[in-house]
Amino acid sequence: MSAYLRVELTRMFRDGGYLMLSLVLPVAVYLLLHRTAGTGGDHAGAVARVVSAAAFGALGVAVNSCTSIAEDRARGWLRQLRLTPLSPVQVVLGRAGCTLAVVILPVVAVGVAGATAGGVTLAPGAWLGTALVLWFAVTPIALLGLALGYLVRPAVAQILGTVCYLVLTGLGGLFVPLTEVPGWVAAIGRSSPTYRYSQVAADAALGTAPQWSAIAVLLGWTVVGAGLAALAYRGTGRKL
Repeated sequence: MSAYLRVELTRMFRDGGYLMLSLVLPVAVYLLLHRTAGTGGDHAGAVARVVSAAAFGALGVAVNSCTSIAEDRARGWLRQLRLTPLSPVQVVLGRAGCTLAVVILPVVAVGVAGATAGGVTLAPGAWLGTALVLWFAVTPIALLGLALGYLVRPAVAQILGTVCYLVLTGLGGLFVPLTEVPGWVAAIGRSSPTYRYSQVAADAALGTAPQWSAIAVLLGWTVVGAGLAALAYRGTGRKL
């Protein structure tokens, strides 16, 4: 298992284009939000912009991992993994863990931009707690990205991943609050993992206790994502 994780991490961190996009896009979005809002405004709004941009970056890494997974299947990498003693659950959890290792990069980059260019001030414990929540609470979305990558072809994965990225960003209310969208869209959004993900991150940044309903929705999506990813990985064996 450790050797598998080492190989996957090495492959992911050698993809310079993927890493740069993961860092540059969310920081650029944050700076745009900060410039649009101006230097005035309340502290909660400034914190919300940092959380939204960081969540947007983490979401992008988690969802767009489907493209590299689909390419792995096309290149025969999954066939080679099936020749090892690794179980499907170990493969899925290992790949999800590697995705989470990359997720921390945009979270930290946006946090640094918020503290320097944005002038956002939080206690060290609040910064750390917010980063940890943004890092780990994206797990259900990372698992859904894995399932997508195991299910579709590379060309389709790239398009579908981008569509899912935009839809989840909208449903999560990352840049347009759900109070400003039609009621039926808001109802779907409140059940989405993205909305609950940004909600628990904002609570951590503002020092507010997380809502149990948000945690329950995230745990539910984690179970669904893990099940779908494991089933999709098993399904790839019948196609090889």
